[in-house]
Amino acid sequence: MKRDTILKSFQATGVWPMDAEVVLQRFNNHTLEQDKALEIGQHGDGDSWIHLRKLFDAAVADKAKVEAKQLSAAVHSLQTNNDILHTKIDGLRSALLTKKKHNTRSYTMDLHQNEQDTGGAVFWSPKKLRDACAREATKRDEAQREKLQKREAREAKAAASFLKKQHAEEAKAERQRLKEHRAVAKKAAAEERDAARARKKQQQQATTSQKSHDRPNKRTRETSHKVDKIPAKRRRVAAPRSQPEAAPAPPPAPPKSTRTRSIRAPKKYSE
Repeated sequence: MKRDTILKSFQATGVWPMDAEVVLQRFNNHTLEQDKALEIGQHGDGDSWIHLRKLFDAAVADKAKVEAKQLSAAVHSLQTNNDILHTKIDGLRSALLTKKKHNTRSYTMDLHQNEQDTGGAVFWSPKKLRDACAREATKRDEAQREKLQKREAREAKAAASFLKKQHAEEAKAERQRLKEHRAVAKKAAAEERDAARARKKQQQQATTSQKSHDRPNKRTRETSHKVDKIPAKRRRVAAPRSQPEAAPAPPPAPPKSTRTRSIRAPKKYSE
C-alpha cells in the first residue's frame, strides 16, 4: 500500500490529523431542511413561550384588539398545559426506565469449564458454544413446559372449583324445591284434616240437633206412662224389737266337680 493512500485513509477516518467531526458527520443524516423543520416543530415545547410570543408579536399588528388578547391568552394557556404534560411524560419515562433496570437480570452462559489447571488461559471453541446454546435451549424449553403445566393445573383447579360450586348450587336448589314441596303437601294435609274435622263436627251437630228434636216427645210419652203406673203407698209394719234378728244363711257349698278335675270340699263344708 502506498504512503499517499495510507495518509488519505487516516484523514478520511479522522485518525490523523485528529478530527472527530469526520466520524460524527457519518451518523448525522439530517439535511438542512430537516433541521429547520425540526426546529420549527419544537416551537411550543419546553421553555419556548418566549419564541411563541415573538412570533405572535411579529404576526399580529394591532395587539390592543380583543381578538388578539384572546389569542395571546389561549396560546399561553396551551403552552402551559404543554409544559405540564411534558413534565409528566418525562417523569413516567424515568420511572419506566428505572423499573426496567430493576427487572434486568444478568445472563451468563454456562460453558461447563473443565476443572483442569490451564494456567488461567481459557479457550472457547465453536463446539463448546454450540453445546452451551443447546443446554440453554433445553432449559428454556423445560421452563416453558413447567409454566404450561402450572397454567393447566390452575385451569383444572378453577374448573373443579366451578363444578363444585355449580353442584352445590344445584343441590341447594333441589333441597329448596323439596322443602317447598313438603310445605305444600303439609299444608294440603292440614287443610284436609281441618275439612274432615269440620265435616265431623257438622255431622255431630246435626245428630245432636236431631236427638234433641226427638227427645221431648219421648219424655212426654214416658212421663204419661209413669203417671199411670205409680202404685199406691203401703204402710210398713215394724217388727217387735224383743225378738232377736235371724242369722244370715250360710253360703252354698261349692261344686264338687268341674269339667276336667274333681274338687275336694273344705273340711268345714263336709261336716
